Amino acid sequence: MTFMFEVYYKPPPDPARESALTQRVAAFGGHLDCREVPDDREIGGICLTYEFDDEELASNAASLLRGLGEHVEGPVDYAE
Repeated sequence: MTFMFEVYYKPPPDPARESALTQRVAAFGGHLDCREVPDDREIGGICLTYEFDDEELASNAASLLRGLGEHVEGPVDYAE
């Protein structure tokens, strides 16, 4: 089973922020699975989807990011 959560933040894209988030997530065994950026005609935020093999590690990573002030939705399980 695979687990994921999404991190949302307001534009503009911030490569340094995304790199720091991805490094923190990697310490828990997660990896960036999808990155969504609204185009010029869309309203919305940047969405980073991180995937994990372990639910507890996903929860721990999500808690850490929330503690750092990030908007995190999940984790949830999903089929590949």
